[in-house]
Amino acid sequence: MKSFTTLPLISYATRQPRFTLLDSVSNRVTLILFCSVFSFLFMYLFLPFNMNLWYEGIDISLAPIFLCFTGCGVVVLSVTQFLLAKLPFRKKLTNATYLAWFIGEIILVTLLVTIFNVSISPVFFFTLDEYITTLHYTALLLPLPYCIALLWFYTREQVSKLRTLEKGKEDNCLQITDEHDKVVLTVHTSKLLLLKAEDNYVQLFYLVGNSLHKELVRTTLKKMEEKLPAGHFVRAHRSYLINIGKVVLFRKNSKGHQLQLEGLEEITVPVSATFLPAIQQRFTPEG
Repeated sequence: MKSFTTLPLISYATRQPRFTLLDSVSNRVTLILFCSVFSFLFMYLFLPFNMNLWYEGIDISLAPIFLCFTGCGVVVLSVTQFLLAKLPFRKKLTNATYLAWFIGEIILVTLLVTIFNVSISPVFFFTLDEYITTLHYTALLLPLPYCIALLWFYTREQVSKLRTLEKGKEDNCLQITDEHDKVVLTVHTSKLLLLKAEDNYVQLFYLVGNSLHKELVRTTLKKMEEKLPAGHFVRAHRSYLINIGKVVLFRKNSKGHQLQLEGLEEITVPVSATFLPAIQQRFTPEG
């Protein structure tokens, strides 16, 4: 007695996912524009850190100063997202290690802002304390719009994947029709297990969740076979049409060759001599 059991193959990805949210040019441009507009409006409208007091006595309005601060950020992000992004190690960054890249961007933005700041003010000097102070302000301001942009990209990406998945599910749905081509049942390919001919009817065995359901449709097995995808459903017997992906046991005993389907433990499907070679070819290991 020989038996052939089909078991699902499971592979586990141990490698961390690569950071891909900023792979597209449009996402990088959007990131830079959003961060610049957000940062400028935030500084101009809310004057955080008492910025309006920093330049008292200087004959320059705050708006141009804030525009220059914003410009520093645009310059740095343009360099990091378009020039430095071509570096080989940048393309290998994971979701976790990209944080180090972002910290580097904050450090560079701070450096450029500090240089600009000391160049327009006689009271500011390029010292370590001045740089650290500016770094503190940059680290409080830049992450918010940056993270909002990344969250938007991530959400949009997941929605796109969900729509693709839903479309795939729709494409894999079968419309079961009767002898008058009237749709009596719509079922996903993976849920339809077995079709059994019974006189002028076909008995359908399918799953709803984990529950087995039956549906008697007035039609012929031949008509059903013509409409079902051949790669998924094959004849095992003149009265049986099976979902080949649901076969868990193929064996020979005193009664002949038989199949057992997942979810149909109480039903044994006979394999006739006519269809035996095709079934054996499916379940006999190569080599």
